[in-house]
Amino acid sequence: MDITGLVIGLFNVSMGVLIVAVAYPLAKGKVSMNHWYGVRVRQSFESEEKWYRINRYGGRQLMIWGAIIAALGAAAMFIDLGSRMELMVIFLFAPLLVLIPAARSVLYARKA
Repeated sequence: MDITGLVIGLFNVSMGVLIVAVAYPLAKGKVSMNHWYGVRVRQSFESEEKWYRINRYGGRQLMIWGAIIAALGAAAMFIDLGSRMELMVIFLFAPLLVLIPAARSVLYARKA
């Protein structure tokens, strides 16, 4: 285990846990309509029912992908990333996987 893999791994685990923690109230339907927290697309502001449905879906998606990011971080801790530049770049950009649930949530909202 090298220090590069450990640092990048801890960063990704931390980011994944943070994403899951922020998404949990959304997935449970505990966040009422507001303009700063949640899946804030035009469709989600059309009604309370749509707000909760879209945000529950988005929250679940964020939790799944947050867990994937955390798992990638855990794996990175056991890989010698210091000597593998291509792997280091891949693991450094792993938190950008959060764009997948964001896009999926927007597509879901369009159908809602």
